[in-house]
Amino acid sequence: MTRGVVACKKRWYKINKAVAQFAGCYDQASRNIRSGSNADDIKELAYKLYSTNYETPLADELGVDSPVRPQGSKKSKRRGKGKAQMSEDFSERKSSVVKKLSLMEDIKNVREKELMEREKEREEEKEHRAKMMAIKEKEIQIQAAMKEQELQTQRYIKEMEIKAKEREMDMQILNADTSTMSEKRRALHEIACEKIMAKWFT
Repeated sequence: MTRGVVACKKRWYKINKAVAQFAGCYDQASRNIRSGSNADDIKELAYKLYSTNYETPLADELGVDSPVRPQGSKKSKRRGKGKAQMSEDFSERKSSVVKKLSLMEDIKNVREKELMEREKEREEEKEHRAKMMAIKEKEIQIQAAMKEQELQTQRYIKEMEIKAKEREMDMQILNADTSTMSEKRRALHEIACEKIMAKWFT
């Protein structure tokens, strides 16, 4: 039966629409398919999504035979893939657990190292404070000793100044002119000279 132009355009529009819809289903199947699946699994899931979303098998829509694989071979292959998938999932979970345990161990080691470093820093800071306290205490002792020495020096200088004045006064008495003194005063001067001599020379 020969189709006219209008019929061909309608047919092409229907095919183009179905292909575009199937492309969307194929893209969705590619994103949702599990690891370990091949292109046939993606295509099969895409056909199912198309039939579910648009309530019409793609083969009926296009007027062709269904590309879906026979049910028996599909089940057999699926069982084999299921076992392989379970083994792969188990290996992945095991690898994930090992990685998590390794990560936890690394975190534990890092934390222990941080605690040890902090403890070391606290001990070093404690020792530094103790040294600074000892230095400060030593400085206070030195300052106190220097102040005491300064006070002793000042007292000694003052005493020496007093003694110098006394010596000067005594020398004036010893060197006093007795020729103009009266007898009584000369006697008193002699007594004073004897005391001075006893003070400075005995």
